[in-house]
Amino acid sequence: MLLKRTSLKFIVLISFLLLNSCTEPQQQVADLPAGDDPIIGAFHFINGFEPLTEDSLVQVVVEIPAGTHAKWEVEKDTGHLSWELRDGEPRVIDYLAYPANYGMVPRTLAGDGDSMDVIVLGPVLERGDVIEAKLIGVLEMLDGGERDEKMIAVLPGSHFSEIDNMVQLEEQFPGIREILVLWFDNYKGPGNNVEILDVGDVERAWEILKESIRDYD
Repeated sequence: MLLKRTSLKFIVLISFLLLNSCTEPQQQVADLPAGDDPIIGAFHFINGFEPLTEDSLVQVVVEIPAGTHAKWEVEKDTGHLSWELRDGEPRVIDYLAYPANYGMVPRTLAGDGDSMDVIVLGPVLERGDVIEAKLIGVLEMLDGGERDEKMIAVLPGSHFSEIDNMVQLEEQFPGIREILVLWFDNYKGPGNNVEILDVGDVERAWEILKESIRDYD
């Protein structure tokens, strides 16, 4: 019975990834970039933007588009967006592709010493985009014993735009919560030292995000 339930979970995960990759057929996103030159924005990606808008939307720098494997991140010193290196080689996630857009919130300081991470549900976005998203929850987790929360947000104007919290997400899009937990619990492979603690609702997400904004200042 346990094996059947586990298999079903991964079938749901794969189905979601396929659906996500097909929601915007006119927008083709390469799995790997053509080159590894950094993306240099008009402003420093970390300190050149405010974390929040006047409408209480979260500003997000897109580092990794949904459906891709290349692990890009914003450099702390230069503020450029570059392909992360591991053992001198560009890092590629050895797992299923990212199930949603992934990025960071400018002018924040999370528990792991980096900017606050964000998962953005919606159509595939371009690497280097700076977008506004609505916060709906948070994936609370530890990575190597350090806090490594992932904010969960939705893209206004998308089919997720009417979602305000994790309860509504589960009601209207069953399984996405579980997909995110499964993916982040497994994408680094066996013995990855990742521990999923909880999936917090929007109130908990705002509490953690505001703490990271204060810690940056």
